[in-house]
Amino acid sequence: MMNQEDYIQAILAYLKDEASDEQIDRLQKWLALGQDNKTTYQNIVRTYFRLDNIQQWDKINSFAAQKKVAAKLTHKKKFPYWFVAASLIILLGLSPLFLLNDFTNEIPIAQTTHIEPGKKGAELILSNGKRVQIMNTRKLLKEQNGVLVQVDSVKGIIYSKELAKSKSLIYNTIKVARGQEFNLRLSDGTQVWLNAESELKYPVHFSADNRKVFLKGEAYFEVATNKDKAFIVNSFDQDVRVYGTKFNINAYDKNLIKTVLLEGCVGVKIKRLNKEEKMIPGDLLLANMHEGSMDSRQVDVYPYIAWKDGNFLFRNENLEEIMLRLERWYNVKVFFEDNKARTIPFIGNMKRYTEIDKLLYFIEKSSEAKFMIKDNVIIVRSK
Repeated sequence: MMNQEDYIQAILAYLKDEASDEQIDRLQKWLALGQDNKTTYQNIVRTYFRLDNIQQWDKINSFAAQKKVAAKLTHKKKFPYWFVAASLIILLGLSPLFLLNDFTNEIPIAQTTHIEPGKKGAELILSNGKRVQIMNTRKLLKEQNGVLVQVDSVKGIIYSKELAKSKSLIYNTIKVARGQEFNLRLSDGTQVWLNAESELKYPVHFSADNRKVFLKGEAYFEVATNKDKAFIVNSFDQDVRVYGTKFNINAYDKNLIKTVLLEGCVGVKIKRLNKEEKMIPGDLLLANMHEGSMDSRQVDVYPYIAWKDGNFLFRNENLEEIMLRLERWYNVKVFFEDNKARTIPFIGNMKRYTEIDKLLYFIEKSSEAKFMIKDNVIIVRSK
């Protein structure tokens, strides 16, 4: 007897001309069981031929993810098109926005203004207090200690590695507003990507003892290796100490800071605990300042850093969490008409540069949520 996972695998193998005789035989028997199976097959075939890059399937090796999709399918006696297609998308690891073409005959999201997705941009505050707006900008600046600062709205900010004329620390601050993102390379070669509504304060040239920066909001770091000089990221009451690694810190909420580690090893300390918590790759550490606790667990790290690559990756998150991220990126306000809407779960993978009405349209078709856009406010309610 074919289960849900088996028939999806068999259909994909058949469409790619890779099905075994046994798979074809079992697929034919499954199709003969009833009209629902035939309809499901037709929907999957239609979806398959509308994908631009089916080769992505070969890159998917997460059997656990496939089993989760199959488990969700078992709870559905009938398979509406959007559900089958969305499930197939998860298996293929592709963006689901192609589904929107199937709903062109339906009423779109009601909106009274056009809302643009976020874009590259920031404000650089020099050590003398001068503010430089980085939008369609390309210039070379010189700091008080002689360090050269290359400012480019496309490539980011790059600090020269030349030795500073003065040993005293002077700081720059980069502020990334709502609806923006930006990246920079510090004087030691460390690369930093800043998410919307974030701020980083850092020395133009690091001291001989350590490399310490101060973060509010969210940033992804690829720290230049230096075993003799630790790199420290301070976020309110938390310090993350590294020597060369890749990690992401989400410090939008100063009372609950999330750190996820991709490569290397880091140590995390908070003021209320007199100990350092070591992290290994794949760890997510939650630092709770109210409780004075640090808890870590192994996770799939990509959903936590997908923003850096221009993606929204939602893994069974509730709508309240999702809309908070959209608020920052699209620089909008969100109003929930009922509390039930806050808890609606959603799974999906979408490009951050998608127009918000299209993104909300797919969420609406794939969940129990309903949206309306009025001026700069997104109104959310449950169906």
